[in-house]
Parts: sequence; C-alpha cells; structure tokens
Amino acid sequence: MVFLLLVSQAGMFHPESILRFADHLYTIGDYGAALQEYRRYSFLSDSLGRSIIERMIDCYVQTERFTDAYQTTERFTDRNYATYAKGYILYKQTLFDSCRTCLEQVGIPHREKALTITGMSYAQQFDFKNAGRFIALPGAIPQHKSIAAGALLSLFPGGGHLYCGRVGDGLFSCAVVGLSALLATYYHSKDEDMKFGISLGATILFYAGNIYGGINAVRNYNYYVDDTYRNSLIGSTGPIDPFYR
Repeated sequence: MVFLLLVSQAGMFHPESILRFADHLYTIGDYGAALQEYRRYSFLSDSLGRSIIERMIDCYVQTERFTDAYQTTERFTDRNYATYAKGYILYKQTLFDSCRTCLEQVGIPHREKALTITGMSYAQQFDFKNAGRFIALPGAIPQHKSIAAGALLSLFPGGGHLYCGRVGDGLFSCAVVGLSALLATYYHSKDEDMKFGISLGATILFYAGNIYGGINAVRNYNYYVDDTYRNSLIGSTGPIDPFYR
C-alpha cells in the first residue's frame, strides 16, 4: 500500500503531469496558479517549447506582471518573434506609442499580426484615421459633434443637450433655468429684494451649469460614438490574442 502511494505521488510530480495540470488551470482562467505550475515544469524540464513560453507570457500579462513577461520573451530563440511578443506585451500594458515603435521592427512571418496590433493600438486611442492604415475599418469613421457649437447652443437653456440628442436633459435644463428666472422676475416686480437676490443667484448658477452641461454632453457624445465604434472594430477583427489560440 505504501509503495503504491509513493508511486502515485511520484507520478504527480512527473513533468508531463505538471504540464497537463498547468494547461488545465490555464484553460479555466486560473492564470496565477497556472503560472506556478508552468514555472515548476520549466524547472524540471530540459527545454521549453514555444507554446509553453507563450502561455507563461500570457499568464504574466493576465496577472499584470509585465516586467516578468518581458524577461520571459528572452526564452524565444527566434529574436524576431521575441520582438513581436514584446510589442504585444506593450499593447496589453496600454503603452501604445512604445508598442508601435517595437512592432515596427518585426519582420516576416510575424509582420501581418504586428500590423494588426499596430492598427488596434491606434483604435484604442480613438485615432481611427491612422488605424485604417493598418486594419480594415467597419463602416464610416464616427463624426464628432462640435464643442464650440454645443457651447453656443447652450446659451439657450437646454440647447447643448438637444444638440446631442438628449431631449429629456435638455427639457429639464430649460425648465430649471426658466423657472428660476421667472421667480427672479416675479420677486423683482414685488420689490422683495432678498428673495430676488436668492432667485437671481440661483438663475445664474443654473444657467452656468446649463452651459457646462451642454459642453459636457458634447464630450460624452463624442466619447460614446468613439467607444461604440472601437467596440465594433474589436468585434470585427476579433480580440488581440496573438499566441496560438
């Protein structure tokens, strides 16, 4: 019995068993635990295949251990592929300028994937014009609303919101500013100076808030259309996942 137990325990520490367990953990998304098993395997194994190195890098990226991910690229014997992997890591780290600089050095046969990541790095920054130089864009690039026009239209209460299609917010803003202005006019006609001062102050405050809100509505609108387009672009190209999967 003791002998059988020792044999079964010894099997659990066999490199291939460790690798199968690491792959299982990776598949279910337990990247931290998978990484530990891959590191155990790398300690016991004479050499590592490229797919295992890729999984180790992906585990480091998923757990935001980017320095370790960079260091692991040194295990690739193909230096062109190592440069490509570093560009991918920089992309995942959202260091897009550095990512593009790195990927410019990548040659065939990894050039096409490098160009895709380069295009997506521009898309992540909402620079769709430059993104279109590297990847196919789905439909027309989104058109932005003018912040200056939003501010100008906001001189009429609610105009900036209506410009962005936010009818409810526009009507609410118009009602609040209009009501406070009517109160100020009423109290002024009644010579109730204190109430007039309070209502006038409220009118000025609400009016200024209306202008700021109109400008902010334009900014939110522009971000929304950019973000929606970027998500549609990710959906059409697929997620950036350059390793074997």
